[in-house]
Amino acid sequence: MAKDIELTEEDYEEENILELEDDEGNVERFLHIGTIDYKGEWYCFFQKAEPETEEEEDEVVMFLLKGEGEDQQLLPLEDEQLMDEVFAEFCNQYEQYENSDEAMKLDGAD
Repeated sequence: MAKDIELTEEDYEEENILELEDDEGNVERFLHIGTIDYKGEWYCFFQKAEPETEEEEDEVVMFLLKGEGEDQQLLPLEDEQLMDEVFAEFCNQYEQYENSDEAMKLDGAD
């Protein structure tokens, strides 16, 4: 007998929270908001889970995802041009998703 399990927004966020340490040893919690494939590489996008300012609410942090399974690593991007390209592709894919039938069903619009 199958049982429907409803995942609340809070549950989703807790499952997608990652703690990252900066260069100074400070640990911050980030919410995973998406992963895309761009030119054969995978890139992950995060926002602060507990933003302190409006500016931080809009900030997106991105990393290159390398490895598989337990050996996966998030590597910082240092090439400004690549960062711009990857972020533009993320925005494009996000916009396409938001306009898709699947997204509209999730939002309750039929």
